[in-house]
Amino acid sequence: MDWTFWLGIVVIAALWGVTQWAFSLRRHSEKSRGEDREAADAMNDVERGKERGRFWSGFGN
Repeated sequence: MDWTFWLGIVVIAALWGVTQWAFSLRRHSEKSRGEDREAADAMNDVERGKERGRFWSGFGN
């Protein structure tokens, strides 16, 4: 076994570690989004209202 074998093992382990870290972050964000769903929905409604107001305000001029 030469150095390319060990390099391949290290690269595979690094890729596995990065994917586990990324999925862990995703699971954490899904959990926190589920807990704050009502607050997030309320903020989205506020933003939609602001954009709707800006859109329709341009038609009277």
